[in-house]
Amino acid sequence: MKKSGDLSIFLANYSPSFARTAYLLTGDADRARELAVEALVTACRRWSTIRWGQPAVTVLRELYARFLAAAPPPAPEGHALATLPPTGRAVLVARYHDALPPEQVAMVTGLWSAALDEEAHQALVLLRAAHPELFTRNETPDPPDGPRPEPDDTPSQVPGDTPPPEPGAAPPPEPEGDAPPKPEGDAPPEPEGDAREAADQAPWVAPEDPPAAAQEPEPALWTVSAQGSDADEPGLRAALVRIAAGMPHTNLSEPVLTRIGRRRRTRVTLWAAASAGAVGAFAALVVIAVSTLAGNLERAADDSGTTRTPPDEVPMAIPDKLDDPIRYAYTDYCEGAASDSSDPKPCGQWRLTAQSGKEWRLHTARAGYDEETLIALPLAISQDGHRLAYRHRDGSYVVHDLPTGVVKKIDIEHEETLPHFTSSPSGRYFALDFGAADGAMLDFDTGATQRVRGTKLKILAVGNDGTRVVSDEVDVNNVPGHASVATLTLQGAKGRTRGYRVDPGLLEYGAALSPDGRTLALVSADERLVTMNARTGRVSGSRTALDDYGVIAVERWLSADEVLVRQPDEDDEDAYLTKVDVRSGKSEDYGGEEWTGYDSPLGALR
Repeated sequence: MKKSGDLSIFLANYSPSFARTAYLLTGDADRARELAVEALVTACRRWSTIRWGQPAVTVLRELYARFLAAAPPPAPEGHALATLPPTGRAVLVARYHDALPPEQVAMVTGLWSAALDEEAHQALVLLRAAHPELFTRNETPDPPDGPRPEPDDTPSQVPGDTPPPEPGAAPPPEPEGDAPPKPEGDAPPEPEGDAREAADQAPWVAPEDPPAAAQEPEPALWTVSAQGSDADEPGLRAALVRIAAGMPHTNLSEPVLTRIGRRRRTRVTLWAAASAGAVGAFAALVVIAVSTLAGNLERAADDSGTTRTPPDEVPMAIPDKLDDPIRYAYTDYCEGAASDSSDPKPCGQWRLTAQSGKEWRLHTARAGYDEETLIALPLAISQDGHRLAYRHRDGSYVVHDLPTGVVKKIDIEHEETLPHFTSSPSGRYFALDFGAADGAMLDFDTGATQRVRGTKLKILAVGNDGTRVVSDEVDVNNVPGHASVATLTLQGAKGRTRGYRVDPGLLEYGAALSPDGRTLALVSADERLVTMNARTGRVSGSRTALDDYGVIAVERWLSADEVLVRQPDEDDEDAYLTKVDVRSGKSEDYGGEEWTGYDSPLGALR
């Protein structure tokens, strides 16, 4: 089985782009490689946390921070950006090569908006005086000598980019697949192909060492249409892309995974020593979630009777009506070619595993990473396995009732931030938030959508009566030891509680609301499961240490006394489920599932 969010796949697809950015900053291929590797290792040790957010932006932020903090030596004399100071160089590369919007340029360079504009202006003046030829637009730079790789029928795509087809190439055929069922209500119109127009405007850049003729040219990670800040200096942008192509093709998967793995093995050794009593100080060690290489992602069927689709086959599209409950889901990827997340190929669609063991693909949903925001597209399954919530191919957010085939829309506008679903245990209510000002909750029985408003809003849990546990985070400067606090409130038919403040770190692993709606299960910063009165915020009961290898998420309550928690396994390949008795503090493996992925949405449990 394959998972599209796997770390090794992210590295294989995107690490050459990070190396090119580092090359523009340093002007030296060896230093660029080391800078990119260090940034990737640091960021990807937190892969289980960043993978569903904006992993590419996280890596870029680490890369620029390391470059600016290390007092880098002067760039080689032959480097076009050698005349610029490090900060000015970083601003221009982030703005014109990486095509980041101003707020993200400020974030990765650590500059205020006013300082950013001044730094960019001074850098442009210096560079224009030293190299005026860089500001002359060259629409179609000549590729190096040698055979040009033939494009595939479908252009490879990566988050933030729609690579242009080779000049003269025929447009790709329309993707095949089953027609998606339409949600109730008016559906938004289909996109008009802006990505195609943007690709037509961008210059084609050949790699330094062209691959064999049967392969695709490597796509650039952050190429966007020449608009906004790029439109100010289109010639400079094209010149930076040409200069970056001087970095030899560099796949950094092996050195990054090796360094992360070495640290993981060190931690495991220390944990073993501590457990044997040799080193008493190491009572609990946490291993960062690291996925294995793509070639090791295939998993055979086990004794449970689950029948997984072989890697070279694609399962059938799920029918509109299905009585077989869904146990869990995972995203697949297309080997050898990327899949458009807004209209994924069958090989890149969500895979659904039912209670019977049969696999289906969810052909009506978007899947993978959004190409513009680099954010992973969500899916949620009700606890009985009969309802799915996802982003429809038409761009709307919907809930699909499988036994009846009814699809209902959540009436909320999409935000360019991380979407997050929450459902009530019965599956009647599905809530959606973006960690921003607005959220919404759909009552599937009535079809009505209720808005939830805040500042940095998260809907942590929903009860069977529609009561919502809502977190709203704000920055503060009058609370000692805290840069921000979160206010928790209960909102529902019985009114709204006054609310109480908690440390946002207490909400990092999510929350689950007890069946009676009175108690929240949370994980503290020291990775202990705690219970809190949902109305008052008072923490009570036992505090259960979640030993071994850390925590991924609080999943759900299994009964009035038992909570299910997802943890990474000792090999960092997948995850396992732990059942915790909140009264006694005892914990044990939950044996109902033979396999669970780090981020696989859970449905009906065995």
